[in-house]
Amino acid sequence: MLPEIYEVIENPSTHFASAFETQFQTAVFSVLTPPPWKLANATLARLEDPILLWSRFANELVLPTVQRDSIRNELSSSFYWQRLAYEDAPTCPSIGSSPIEWEQSLVEGHPTHPMHRARMLPIDIVSYDWTHPKIRFVRVPRSSLSILGQFESIIKKLASTVAQNAGLELPSDESTVIMPVHEIQLDTILAKFSDAQALDPRIHVIASAQSSTRTVLVPELPGMSLKLSVGVKISSALRTISHYTADFGPRFSEIVVPKLSIDPKLLTIECEPASAVYRGVDPDLAKHFTAILRNYFQPRNGENVIVCAALLESGHTGSLKGVSAVEHTFGLDTNEKKAEFLDHYLRLACEALIPPLVHNGVAFEAHAQNVLARFDISTGRLLGFVIRDLGGLRIHPPTLVKSIGTDFAFLQGHCIATETVEEAYPKFYHTFIHNHVQRLIRVLGMHYDGSGWEMLRRHLKRVIPADHGLHKAWLDPCSSVVSGKCLMRMRLQGSYRDHVYSPFPNLVHYRGEKSTPQL
Repeated sequence: MLPEIYEVIENPSTHFASAFETQFQTAVFSVLTPPPWKLANATLARLEDPILLWSRFANELVLPTVQRDSIRNELSSSFYWQRLAYEDAPTCPSIGSSPIEWEQSLVEGHPTHPMHRARMLPIDIVSYDWTHPKIRFVRVPRSSLSILGQFESIIKKLASTVAQNAGLELPSDESTVIMPVHEIQLDTILAKFSDAQALDPRIHVIASAQSSTRTVLVPELPGMSLKLSVGVKISSALRTISHYTADFGPRFSEIVVPKLSIDPKLLTIECEPASAVYRGVDPDLAKHFTAILRNYFQPRNGENVIVCAALLESGHTGSLKGVSAVEHTFGLDTNEKKAEFLDHYLRLACEALIPPLVHNGVAFEAHAQNVLARFDISTGRLLGFVIRDLGGLRIHPPTLVKSIGTDFAFLQGHCIATETVEEAYPKFYHTFIHNHVQRLIRVLGMHYDGSGWEMLRRHLKRVIPADHGLHKAWLDPCSSVVSGKCLMRMRLQGSYRDHVYSPFPNLVHYRGEKSTPQL
């Protein structure tokens, strides 16, 4: 298997092939037995233009011009930003590096999204420092906002500190509330919301962005992170925050989180105690003007937390080619060390993240960007996990209410609520199995022989009761397929929140190949 795509071209006299390419071409052509191919005057040429590939595909589908061009631009943007990431790759952090260093160490990003690196900026600039955005402030009439928790007082204190640092004072107007705004979103807010007024541009603060881009840390806001709407299409979704999310997070944090079936020694949930969203307008407009305050996990002395996505990365400056961050950081240089690490990781991950789904009908969005791993710095031993971001859960309300003994209301139309508990399973499989532990199993070289999946099956059977519906969906011998999220099909259909699923092979049952492919 080679990391290239080749096409058959005519007029081989214009193409000068190396000895390896000639051998490779002979091998490929040997399995392309004519007819229908006429290969006498053909050769293979490496294709290095993803936009050309898309254009050919789009022409075959006969897509509308607007949609074809939109996706082409997203692919082009992803290609551009990915190239920059490779050309200016960070060094691999150490186990003692700060959590934000790990957050900002990603090189490759999302493992399966076709436009995973796309950054469709609303402003015409060649590059932008996503890791250190400027946070501005605007004021808006209190009557224009729906506010939950202590949002107003916390942000006012933050803005006052920032203003004092600039030698200024905040405007004195008790009828207005101060809202933090990502600098990229400021012009959009001033244009779309006529009663929003920007504060003096000198009243700003430089933040440190987490791997999700729109969630940032502000030094003047200790113990909390700030999630802001950013009117930028990242991958293929506009990264705003819905009024559903603003309403759900603080109430779920207060009412539900304390009663969930979790082991607090293994799992901490970063709660969202406060939020604000513009009210009284169309939801598609309100989502541009939203902010959420989230508790920020503080590791104990001698411990550290690392966003799991960063552990699965490779391509760092100074690191050996093909060696992932988890192998480099924890010295996993033998098969025995890798197996021990993976087995312990999978056991704790299953014990930490699956019980809420089994007992409460709550499927966390447990992909590697939303989960932090907690380690002992001196020994490198995994101690547990932290999960964050309450915007993408799937919950079966009757199961939740019955399990916690407390009623909990969902806004009508909120996609989090499912009709059946089984509808929550695909979300958890896609995030936890497909985009989290599968990556770790592959990175540590225990996919093709099936050993990593054997470990996972063993730990799943320990935490999922044999008579539970999740056991039937994942572990029953007849469950050879699961509902898999179709990212490209969703994009072609213009779908974001309404997911599109198709049958995928259930990797939980993967037993391995008889022989390991030679890469």
